[in-house]
Amino acid sequence: MMLLFLLLSQLSLVLAYQTQVRQEAQTCAVPKPLLGLPVRVCVPSEAPHVAHDGPSSEAQSPLKAWKPSGFCRGVRAEKFCVFTNPTFNHGEGISIITTGASIAKIATRSAFIPGESEQGDQSSSDPAPPYREVELEGKGIGLVTTRTIRAGELVMARTPGIMVNEHAIKVLGRKAMSELLVRAVDDLPQQHRAALLSLSSHSRAIDAGDLIFKILETNSFRTGYHDGVNPFYSLFAEVSRANHDCKPSCTYYFDHNNFFQKVLSVRDIAVGEELSIAYYDPLQTHAARQEKLQKEWGFKCSCERCSANASSIAESDDRVKQIQRLWKELDDHSTASKATPEKAELLISLYEREGILGRLHEAYYRAATEYIGIGDIDNAKKYAKLCVDSGVLFIGPDRPFVKSMQDLIADPTKHPKWKFRSKDI
Repeated sequence: MMLLFLLLSQLSLVLAYQTQVRQEAQTCAVPKPLLGLPVRVCVPSEAPHVAHDGPSSEAQSPLKAWKPSGFCRGVRAEKFCVFTNPTFNHGEGISIITTGASIAKIATRSAFIPGESEQGDQSSSDPAPPYREVELEGKGIGLVTTRTIRAGELVMARTPGIMVNEHAIKVLGRKAMSELLVRAVDDLPQQHRAALLSLSSHSRAIDAGDLIFKILETNSFRTGYHDGVNPFYSLFAEVSRANHDCKPSCTYYFDHNNFFQKVLSVRDIAVGEELSIAYYDPLQTHAARQEKLQKEWGFKCSCERCSANASSIAESDDRVKQIQRLWKELDDHSTASKATPEKAELLISLYEREGILGRLHEAYYRAATEYIGIGDIDNAKKYAKLCVDSGVLFIGPDRPFVKSMQDLIADPTKHPKWKFRSKDI
């Protein structure tokens, strides 16, 4: 395999950097794996771009930290190349497959400017992480806790090894994309490279390029619009070791300020228990979940929700369908809507019963909206605070709904939804 890497590394094409353009970046509120459902909500990022103006701007250019490989595929505006920053995150390094114009924007993100973003392992305050890798029957390698983890604890925070412009995946053939991936991995520091290559491909690969392409397919997360134009998929060595569960013990989000994928516990996790995340939206029926996981990830889920007896599965499916109906009712703000605060309270309890604890902010938001809609300030502020606390913890502080709930708490009667459910308005 290394021989193939070295042979590909000898190929060289001319790369011209394009004019650096500043543009507001975006990040997706609910990151999804490469083969997951489309991201539903993308919001403007508040991560700053750093200007470098003046006589010494060339010497201080953010692009100087990036090593252009000269290895590209595609033509003109759709010419995608490998760019590597080997010193990123204390020498872990990162390779990005994108265009010259795109990397010029990404390089100005605060995460890549020394002193602008705090870097380093944020997984815990302990010298060692609170988990270890183990071989799990029927699952391959997974992560098991080595101590009790409390609800809301940051379990790990890792930066990506590889990031890929989604447009490159769309316009380049599999062969060209695989060649770029081989070079991207080969340009990383040895330890990070080895960790990425040890990830599961879920099926036998025919060569090095096919192996890395399958690893990307199986393990990557959609992490946001880092150049302000195109979404990117990111591959993380350690985060990808967490296996899927339809009632996950952890949730995750991508922090676009420092480019860390953060994994947090949604409940207390006992010593020896497996850490799990949801690969895609688990608020689906049993049949829908099984079909999606088998088709896209190649396995039959055997988690608690999926391996329950037929009666329990049917009851769970009924709750999921009820949740989906409540979404529609509560999100209907017309005068014909039959939504009530009681239905919002029911939605909260259904999320809890299904174990979707990392998304409770969705239900809290609807409850706060219903209570402010009838002018009940106390309950509106109660659920708005729960929404803010849960949302900031589990998906980050810079979401529009967080700002909306903070505004409600600060001045309930000035909120846009004040008494919108009242019949006399």
